Amino acid sequence: MSRHVEKGRTTKGHGAGSYSPQKTIAESDIARKNWIQKYSRRLLRLWLGRQTPLGVAATYAEHIKKDLAEFYEDPLKKKFIETTYY
Repeated sequence: MSRHVEKGRTTKGHGAGSYSPQKTIAESDIARKNWIQKYSRRLLRLWLGRQTPLGVAATYAEHIKKDLAEFYEDPLKKKFIETTYY
């Protein structure tokens, strides 16, 4: 008597529910860009709301976006930004 059990396998084609790595990467890239945009605006708005005599240089705004891009990859830093600048 054979104890071999064959399990049914299903494969997904090009229809609904199929896996598309390019779509997943594109979606995560869009989510990352949206997150960076959202929190860079919040940080700049906070700075400008302090009514300092000096404005904010465009290079500083770009530096914030660069830092946020790095923070997005680190779950702890990302959560810190989200809870601090809600």
